Amino acid sequence: MKTTIRTLAAAAALITAVSLAPTGASAFMGDDGPPMAGRHFKRMATELGLSAQQQQDIKAVFQKERPQLQMKQLMVERRALRTLIHADTVDEAAIRAQSAKVEAIQADLAVQRALTGQQVRKLLTPEQAQKLKDFQAKMESRHGKGGPRAMKCMDRDK
Repeated sequence: MKTTIRTLAAAAALITAVSLAPTGASAFMGDDGPPMAGRHFKRMATELGLSAQQQQDIKAVFQKERPQLQMKQLMVERRALRTLIHADTVDEAAIRAQSAKVEAIQADLAVQRALTGQQVRKLLTPEQAQKLKDFQAKMESRHGKGGPRAMKCMDRDK
């Protein structure tokens, strides 16, 4: 009985975490993680050997290009999608329409990240730009090796 309750609690926590996970991405890192802040920025600044002026300029680009309104709208639309998904009756057309709204905002954010990343890369020296590409390739290979634990568990249970 306790095992069943723990399993259900873990599943509920996983579903909640996945449905609430941020979708914004860092233009500087080029991945699908949240925008770079604090220690992440400091780490990358150290890895690339950014000067104080470069750090200041890059932070200014991030501040200017911050997608606050779109992120708020994305949160609203994702919440509406979750409500439809968890409703007592399934309305496939409504879920598809709401998913399309979420996807459109995510597409706009992806374009904005790409443009912001382009501005940031212009501030780097050729050596720093190469280090960034190498770092991104390393992260991509790491992320490409395996999926989330939940997917591995689901595959194991087949």
